[in-house]
Amino acid sequence: MAKLIPVFDAHCDFLNEWDDLSVLKQRVERESSRGHWDLVRFREGGGVIQIAVIWTPPNLTGKEAFHHAMEQMERVLTWAEKNTDILSIVRRKRDLMLDDSRIKLLISLEGASPLIGSPRNLRLFFQLGVRALTLTWNHRNELADGVSVSADPSGLTDAGRLVVAECERLGVAVDVSHLAERGFWDLCKIAQKPFFASHSNLKGLCNDRRNLSDKQSRALAEKGGIACLTFVPEFTGDGGLVKFVRHYERACNLIGAGAVGLGSDFDGCTNPILPDSSCYPSLADALYEGGFSRADVRKLFGGNLRRYFRATLPS
Repeated sequence: MAKLIPVFDAHCDFLNEWDDLSVLKQRVERESSRGHWDLVRFREGGGVIQIAVIWTPPNLTGKEAFHHAMEQMERVLTWAEKNTDILSIVRRKRDLMLDDSRIKLLISLEGASPLIGSPRNLRLFFQLGVRALTLTWNHRNELADGVSVSADPSGLTDAGRLVVAECERLGVAVDVSHLAERGFWDLCKIAQKPFFASHSNLKGLCNDRRNLSDKQSRALAEKGGIACLTFVPEFTGDGGLVKFVRHYERACNLIGAGAVGLGSDFDGCTNPILPDSSCYPSLADALYEGGFSRADVRKLFGGNLRRYFRATLPS
């Protein structure tokens, strides 16, 4: 088994698997019967920083979406406050330092429905601790269309452009996973700062609408962003770890090893190619067997994402 390498995982849905603090408490301890991620297993796998997402179901819009996300924010902040010895929230560049043994959570909104199209609401979530924003989930919201909008999907709306500009001003990372391709290219035109894809693989190896084309991958990297590969089997294609290694190899050839990260989507999918968050060393072993160096794996496992967020987050 490979020596542990510090892991910065760009996408996990464990916050959406609970509806009260008593359930979330289980995520402090080993809870292998519930989901893919808890603090014990994440640490066992080398985990140090986790982007934890607040997802809003597509049936919730307007004020209902806003209130749903606010309730989730209150719960995760209360949970973190009750566990300050083992958890901390990433708010500033300095919070990315690996200077203690605590797991660091960076909170993201997966889908911008809770903003109701308003930069003011973005500022409110920012004050509470949100530091990344997935512009859409699969459906349409006030900012743009997601990948499941099949009838001539639109690009960024006027509200979407305003929110992107406010993200860049505040230091909130803009995430393009789930965004319809027209919106992606609109973002490329207006973005003044790098953006990232938190959990998307490559269409060249698996032609799923959630994956990035070669052209998109190159454009994202040219902007200084990071493409984070995911463990979702529907997005890797048949082949498990072997196929994931092929996605990584293709990404390195397309955009370089310095522009690729990991975004597991643990607790947001079924049957991921790694069983749970203790298993990153198994992925490292597969990458070594595929001919990749320890330096490459360190970049993939977190070095690239730490660099990206040090450049993105507020001081």
